[in-house]
Amino acid sequence: MSQEPSHLEFTPPDERGGGGSLLLALFVHALLLMALTWGIQWRTDPQDEALDAELWSNIPEPIALKSDPAAPPKTEPDPLVKSPPLKKEAPPAAKVLDQPNQISQAALKKAADAEIAIEKRRKKEAAEQLALEKQAEKQRKAEELAAEKQRKAELLREEAARRKEEAALRKEEEIRRKEEEIKRKQEEIRLRKEEEARRKEEEAKRKADEARRKEEEIRLRKEEEARRKEEEAKRKEEEARRKEEEIRLRKEEEARRKEEELRLLREEEARRKAEEARRKEEELRLLKEEEARRKAEEARRKEEELRLLREEEARRKEEELRLLKEEEARRKAEEARRKAEEAKRKEEEARRKQEEARRLEQEAKEAEEQRQQQIKRLKSLGASATGPVDPIKESQGSGKPSDSYLGRLRARVKPNITFSDSQLQSIRGNPAAEVEVIVSPSGQIIGMKLTQSSGSTAWDQAVLKAIEKTSTLPRDENGKIPPKIPFVFRPRD
Repeated sequence: MSQEPSHLEFTPPDERGGGGSLLLALFVHALLLMALTWGIQWRTDPQDEALDAELWSNIPEPIALKSDPAAPPKTEPDPLVKSPPLKKEAPPAAKVLDQPNQISQAALKKAADAEIAIEKRRKKEAAEQLALEKQAEKQRKAEELAAEKQRKAELLREEAARRKEEAALRKEEEIRRKEEEIKRKQEEIRLRKEEEARRKEEEAKRKADEARRKEEEIRLRKEEEARRKEEEAKRKEEEARRKEEEIRLRKEEEARRKEEELRLLREEEARRKAEEARRKEEELRLLKEEEARRKAEEARRKEEELRLLREEEARRKEEELRLLKEEEARRKAEEARRKAEEAKRKEEEARRKQEEARRLEQEAKEAEEQRQQQIKRLKSLGASATGPVDPIKESQGSGKPSDSYLGRLRARVKPNITFSDSQLQSIRGNPAAEVEVIVSPSGQIIGMKLTQSSGSTAWDQAVLKAIEKTSTLPRDENGKIPPKIPFVFRPRD
């Protein structure tokens, strides 16, 4: 149904014929406002007016009163025509300026009396003129007051007539309004009945929709419950399958982890063996390179000598005998110097070999002393072993590195030492730099400490940098790595 009747139910009725009454009311109110404004204005006018009068002008003609037209006008001088001012006679003193001793006191008194009389007459005329003006003003105000009273009476009569007319118009308007009110109420009753019927119809439709909605909700709830149970069963089945999959993956991960650990152990062993083989190959290569370099140097030196001999021979053939002798002497001196250097080098090489042999002997002696000390310690503890004591196994059992292991570690670090020949020449003797290295269980170098300096800062720093560059050390034969490993390096080893 349309919503227009319910909207028009509370709409006020249309006003018909109200334009004329509205204009009439506005016109009457405007007249009343004008009358009140005029009445207030004339009451606020000043009662007395200020007058200006010149004492030296003639008195103006009084205004004739309207109330008494028969009264004969008084003969007064015309105020518009000014009479010539009285000519003051010059005192006799003006004529006898040249004769001041002849002025008479009587003439001066007479002139003064004449001026006083003229002044009194003028003041009297001004007072009479002012009295006449006041009387004329009072008469005018009385006439205005009478006219005002007559106008107010007229306005009151008009206001009474207007009020009667407005009352009649209001009665007519009230009757029309009541008729429209009755019509509006009848329309409202009709619209209310239609609205009630429409509401009942909508209520019935709403109840039918509500019943249908409830049936739909029950059906959907049942379907949702069945779907939820089915999803719950699927979820449980998925959970069981997921748990089985997790168990299977865990087992596979465990097997893969064990296999990975085994593979890492094998790779570590293979890497250790490969590292050992590489180290041996590197040492062999270095020896071969050193030998080849020495032979190449010798061949180059001999070739250089041969070249010099050929050049010297050519110059000798071209130059004189003196030059030949000098060249021969120089060659001999060069040969002697070379032989001296060769002898010095051989001597140095022999000394180095002696020191190396002495060091090896010292290390063997120390190892033997350690072995004897270990044997004595085991005998003192009452060891029951009948076979000979193996110092390597003993050192492994005691947690100390074996000599062969220390040799492998030194061979691992030594190639990383960078020390030039010029630096080597600046060192006297063959001092040792002792370093204690701290190693993690995985073989990673985590710290180092210089326990004894060689006296050469350059050699100490070269050893520390070589150990730091190595970064990782191999395991011992028992598969373990000591936490602290001592290193001893000499520059001429």
